[in-house]
This record gives sequence, structure tokens and C-alpha cells, in this order.
Amino acid sequence: MRLAQRIESTQTGAGEVALFYLAQAGFYFKTATGRTACIDPYLSDCCERLYNFRRMVPAPMAMEELKTDALIATHSHNDHLDPDLLEYLKHSPQTRFIGSPDCRPVFQAVGIPDEHVILLAAGESAFLNGDEYRAVYADHSEMAPDAVGFLMTLDGITVYDTGDTGYCPDQIMNSLGDVAIDILIAPINPAFGNLGHENAVRLAAHICPHVFIGSHFGMFSEHGGDPGAFLEFARRTLPDMTVPVIMAPGERMIYSPRSGIRSRTTHVN
Repeated sequence: MRLAQRIESTQTGAGEVALFYLAQAGFYFKTATGRTACIDPYLSDCCERLYNFRRMVPAPMAMEELKTDALIATHSHNDHLDPDLLEYLKHSPQTRFIGSPDCRPVFQAVGIPDEHVILLAAGESAFLNGDEYRAVYADHSEMAPDAVGFLMTLDGITVYDTGDTGYCPDQIMNSLGDVAIDILIAPINPAFGNLGHENAVRLAAHICPHVFIGSHFGMFSEHGGDPGAFLEFARRTLPDMTVPVIMAPGERMIYSPRSGIRSRTTHVN
């Protein structure tokens, strides 16, 4: 079964959320009520065309198969905001495009209607179909000074995706406030100003999520990132309440705040 079909057929119980890993920094979410959101999906080869960064992992789904209520971009780098993918989504009447302020020129260049775009700087939030999307502090240096993380509340489940960021726990914790995090997603690659696996784990120790997913590795040889080292360091360092996870591209996880990870299923075409 193709991943798009598995997403369509996936149903969760009340108070649960299904996550699908799209490789690199991309994740797709589906709530029990059928609402969908997708953050930082990279499904094209545009980074090879534009920067000679060759894709090392095949896309788990075709660009034209992606359907989502919300497309969220933590910043405008093309491995997080894929202009080729936007060409397929721009005519979708259901999709709203949520991004950091530096995403505006990309949205405009593709021709996405302004009324379908929501730009959020750190500290700002928006509601869509009853779910909250709040931009929080991130430090991606001069490479993307407007970059943010996103705190998403999906059917009551809190998902914090740090986006690309360095290690700045004080600023991040101040930006998050006292919200309890169910699922944390953070980059484990050290290149281009990102956390690397050790600092990602140290940040997780401040946040104390139920589930901690390492991301942003394996797509480009230039990025680095060692999932095995991440899991080993996380298991030695984090408290028992936090479960470190590495997902395979196309894998589905169903999460419940009551029972944690209810199931994991690797995608097979």
C-alpha cells in the first residue's frame, strides 16, 4: 500500500495522533478527527538542482499525493520549504500555508494566494480548524535569522518541533513557557548551526517530553547526523519518562498521552 493510501486509511482513537515520517525534517500528522498537518516536508530534488545537495533517501511519497490542511515551514531553506512541492499544493482549496516571516517571498514566487498564508514570528500564534500553531524561539544564526520552531496543539496533544536551531536552552524554555510537551522533534545533525545529537538530548532533558524524535539526518551527505549515537546517548542521559525514537522514512507512529507510543509500523510500498 502506498504511503498516501496508508495516511488516508489510518484512523486513531479519541485523543490520539498519528505521525508519519517523511525523511529529513518532514513529518505528517493526522488527528482522530481527521485533521491533517505537515511540517517541513521535502519531497522533490530541488536542493540538488539548486545547490548540488544530492538526495540520499528516496521520497516516501510523490509530491502530487500530498494532501494537507496545514503546510508548516519553520524557515525558508528549501529542504524545509520545498518550492517544487508548493507548485502542487498552491491550488488546493483546503491547504493553509503557515511559516516564519522569511517564507513570504517563497510563497509569493510560487503564486500562493495571500489569503491562504499565515506568517508567524516567534511569540505569535494562529488557530486553524481548532488547532493552535505557535511560533517559538529558534537560533539558526545569520543563515535564517527569521527561523522559528513550532509548538502545535493537535486535538489537545502538544508537539514541539524545534526547527533548525543551535543550543540555546534559556531562550527556548522562555519561549515555550510552562506547556507540557508530549512529542519533541529536534535535529540531530551538527552541521549548519544545528544541535547535533548531544545538544539535542541536553535540550530534551530541559523539556522532558514523553517522546523525543531525532530528525534532520540521512538526506544529504553534507548534513551529517548519527541516529545510533543519538539513541545511545539519549538512553544513557534522559529520564525514563522520555522515550527517544528514530523513525524510518514512511514509518507511522500512533501516540496517546495516556499510553505513550501505541504502535509503530514501517511503510512498505
